[in-house]
Amino acid sequence: MLEKHLKKIRTKQKISLEELSRSCNLPLAYLQEVEDGKRELTNKALDFLLENLDFDEELGKIHISTRGLGDKVRAMREEKKLTLEELGKHLDLSTTYLSEIELEERTPSIQTLQKISRYFSVPVSVFLHTQSKLITTGKKIKTTREAKGMTQKQLAGGAEVSPGLIAQLEAGKVQPSLKTIERIASALGVSTCFLILEQEDAEGIMVGITPELRELLFDTKVQMLIGHICTLDKDQIKLVLNFINMLKEPAI
Repeated sequence: MLEKHLKKIRTKQKISLEELSRSCNLPLAYLQEVEDGKRELTNKALDFLLENLDFDEELGKIHISTRGLGDKVRAMREEKKLTLEELGKHLDLSTTYLSEIELEERTPSIQTLQKISRYFSVPVSVFLHTQSKLITTGKKIKTTREAKGMTQKQLAGGAEVSPGLIAQLEAGKVQPSLKTIERIASALGVSTCFLILEQEDAEGIMVGITPELRELLFDTKVQMLIGHICTLDKDQIKLVLNFINMLKEPAI
């Protein structure tokens, strides 16, 4: 886990905990607890650290996995309807290099991941995994399927996969291919990215939100609803917003 190596990386680069706290705009007490193994890093805190510390030399030595990174980049690119060539022009990266990233034949540097994450407006931590930040794809599939009143067999038929595979996916026993996830997402009527991207940590990025609302945002049914919204076009989203306004201001 990254938390166990933070102090080593920081001291190797001759940065005090106080300096890191100021540069990352993270509480000193929080960082101390992280280094002491009492707290885990939130996705947002990890992003701040990636911006202010050089992790490239250490990534191969600590247990940060980039498994599935290529699938995520490809899914986000395809949802924007971009070719490899078009994305390469936006990022000033070669088509060959991007192709190797998507095929997971090459692991990009943190700087490259930051460039990709800024373009897609997602945190860098989306592309990095620790043991405590694994994708909950199976849970999302199960929750969405049950909310739609579908059996595993019905979902399997719609996605053209076996019911046994759906059961294994929901139990978190297998790592699905991107093509499989795309078919399942289509059958469920949600975006591919909803199923494969990790949930962003609420802590540290939702300051000011009431505990009640924070709890609501972690509700799996609410997350499923957000996943459905990701598939709507501009006009459909306008209809949803108009409906919300109508609920907030009912006619007298």
